[in-house]
Amino acid sequence: MGGDDSRQRDTRPLLARRPPTWSVEHGRQAPERPGFNAWDERVRMRQNVIAAVVVAVLGLATYYVMVELRATSRTLACIEAGHRNCAQPVIPGNGHR
Repeated sequence: MGGDDSRQRDTRPLLARRPPTWSVEHGRQAPERPGFNAWDERVRMRQNVIAAVVVAVLGLATYYVMVELRATSRTLACIEAGHRNCAQPVIPGNGHR
């Protein structure tokens, strides 16, 4: 057809054809530095940042749950002791409920 005799026509059905891999398509390319890949480095850095954010959010959520559990346990202990006024006063700035 186009004078391209070096390439043979693939006779397999269209669904059975496999696209070329990176090494076939681009040949064997040496890395920028031995053991260094800039793309992998960016991916690792992004994953580390995301992991740090997840850990921070889990830490804050744990702190909030512990504060709520402490307030709830105090209220339940008050009720179990038979006291009538177990509502905790809201005092701004002291961090407790």
